Amino acid sequence: MPTLSTKIRNIEESQTLALTAKAKRMKDAGMDVVSLTAGEPDFPTPRHVKEAAIKAIEANFTKYTQNAGAPELVNAIINKFTYDNDLHFEPDQIVVSSGAKQAIYNALQAICNKGDEVVIIAPYWVSFPEMIKLADATPVIIPTAIEEHFKPNLRKLRQAINAKTKALIINSPNNPSGVVLSRSEIEDIAAIAREAGIFVISDEIYEKVIYDGNKHFSIGSVKAIRDRVITINGVSKSYSMTGWRIGYSGGPRDVMQAAAKVQGQVTSNANSIAQKAALAALIGGTGEILSMVEAFKDRRDFAFSKLAAIHGVRATIPGGAFYFFFDVSAFYGKKFNGQMMKNSADMGTYLLDHHHVATVPGIAFGNDACLRISYACSTTELEKGLKRIRAGLEVLS
Repeated sequence: MPTLSTKIRNIEESQTLALTAKAKRMKDAGMDVVSLTAGEPDFPTPRHVKEAAIKAIEANFTKYTQNAGAPELVNAIINKFTYDNDLHFEPDQIVVSSGAKQAIYNALQAICNKGDEVVIIAPYWVSFPEMIKLADATPVIIPTAIEEHFKPNLRKLRQAINAKTKALIINSPNNPSGVVLSRSEIEDIAAIAREAGIFVISDEIYEKVIYDGNKHFSIGSVKAIRDRVITINGVSKSYSMTGWRIGYSGGPRDVMQAAAKVQGQVTSNANSIAQKAALAALIGGTGEILSMVEAFKDRRDFAFSKLAAIHGVRATIPGGAFYFFFDVSAFYGKKFNGQMMKNSADMGTYLLDHHHVATVPGIAFGNDACLRISYACSTTELEKGLKRIRAGLEVLS
């Protein structure tokens, strides 16, 4: 009997999507479940963006566009990169994709060969190691600690790079920790990458969701390595457009042309109507973004006060994105009805099954001591969920 691909059998299902789906099934069955799993803003897509999509439909902008993106959107992305990030590209250095996830996948497929290694910093976004495996490369994980605010140790980074290393992936602001790397920290990482002669894939999807006067800095603006940096971004998080599925990338010409070749054989161009909506988002005002980020900051501060009040929980305050990645390892070894909490997967299952609050186990992000929650939800749901987490932890013995 024919068998499944070994490659596919060896990759993991997205834990974020899996637990979100389980929580939804429980809700559909009539249970009162609070889901703090999915990373998407609960705000509506801005009105002018929706209107641009409606106009595109009415104008019959419903055919294929250029594989790498409609020219007007590509030009808007070039302008955005120039003014926001000090990145300078020509049109053939940009690829518009069906989400930032596809942009990262395209880039990895374009640069990786069997036997290559790609370095990622834990905690990492759940899809990084699996996409590296799909590109026939090997993920090399650099752990960080909550005591160090999940910042990468430069000595460990240098040690992880060798002759097999093809690339380093960085993500700032970070999912799941919310860590924002400073300019000096990114310049230090850039110096290591330059010395090693490797690519850097910089996931900057949370660029505009940032707090406390933190400033986003793009590693591709460091002149010494800008010809080896692939910058990933999109409209999903900043403009509350997750379902529109528009991401984009900019980088070295040969890499981007190879990425476009990958896309051309897998999906071809991103959705034409969504491209028009993305164009409106990029050239429109930022007032709605600022209002959304301010609301996220209020929720962040509220959630931190509640997490910090739970004896045994360790949490750091995020500088960006909309997640808490908090340490619950003090509760490992404790029991509920004879069930022992051995790891983050046990803890996530316990909280969902017995307290009807969905979190994401930290093992999915490369740190088994933690759980991730999203505060991109209503304050009412957030408060209810945090109460259930506290109740669930406090009854363990």
